[in-house]
Amino acid sequence: YGFCVIDNVIPADEVDGIREEVVGARSAVKQNLAGITQLFDQGASAEELLGGRAAANNVELRPVRRVGHPPKPPNDIIWMPRYARHLAHPTVTAVARHVLDDHLRIAQLQPRFVDADPAAGTQEDHGRARHRGRADTREWHTDWPHDLSAYGHDNPNENAGCIRQPFPDVTMCLVMIWYLTDVDETSGGTWVVPGSHKDIRNPRGPADDMIVSAPIPGDMQVTAPAGSVYIQDSRCWHASAMHNPSGHARVAVVNRWCPWWLSVDDFAPGDKFSSSVVCRPLAHAEYLALPPDLQPLMRHLCPDERDTLQQPVLDRAGAAGQRTAMGFQQLEGDPDALAQANAHIRVAIR
Repeated sequence: YGFCVIDNVIPADEVDGIREEVVGARSAVKQNLAGITQLFDQGASAEELLGGRAAANNVELRPVRRVGHPPKPPNDIIWMPRYARHLAHPTVTAVARHVLDDHLRIAQLQPRFVDADPAAGTQEDHGRARHRGRADTREWHTDWPHDLSAYGHDNPNENAGCIRQPFPDVTMCLVMIWYLTDVDETSGGTWVVPGSHKDIRNPRGPADDMIVSAPIPGDMQVTAPAGSVYIQDSRCWHASAMHNPSGHARVAVVNRWCPWWLSVDDFAPGDKFSSSVVCRPLAHAEYLALPPDLQPLMRHLCPDERDTLQQPVLDRAGAAGQRTAMGFQQLEGDPDALAQANAHIRVAIR
């Protein structure tokens, strides 16, 4: 199908408190971004702001790891310490390591709401507010690195890059939506087309003859209790609900998990600063304040930390090195015996 739901990852007795924290974080992130924009509009430079002017104005701005790129707002996780205690849940990380690789990086993290009808909309989070309200409206897309519009379309300062069609049949990113309210067909459940991660077409594909705002046969909405995590291959065709008649907002946190070999922050540098949600950085004290099991997954976000490969990758590389050494030991000890040593190996030509 390309997706799954893990129920009750966050214990029921903690969901309400974390939901309130995320609601506050959403406001803090929005207010901070407005403050950064205002200071730059007043003529401040990145150097001035990082040198103390931002802090003097109660605005948070951070340098990034990549030399020469403008600064970004801090990672949203700094406003969600209670949620952070669950982000590296062993069941979630086990799924991600099994599907992606042993070394994981969280490349993106932010609150995502679907406001209740007939709210003004969710324009600050996603989508087009003026199009909300109909149960048969969609906004089909696939997620980075399979988002064909690459966040920035044809703007080089905002384009984060995307894989060229047809996509290789490899899972390159897992999208996780941590639901903090119950979701179903009437309360903002995510739309998804089962099996679409294996289809070579794409809703935004210029030659694929699809209408992104129309239903697709076989589509469905996710149903899950608060505290659950929806996980999907980034190639899945999906859409946030454009209607929510439940009377309350759907509250969630979205993150994107990538393997070590995927380039997660090389492009979309921004202009004076970058408002991109991709790889928002952490100060060293903020990184050290993360739960120990979460730190390896976010170490790449802290310029003050040396980002080395995580231990499982080193372990398997060590085993490969031992295997290589054994072969040459046999060569040195009994070279004549090696002529048929690989006779049992057959490679099928497909």
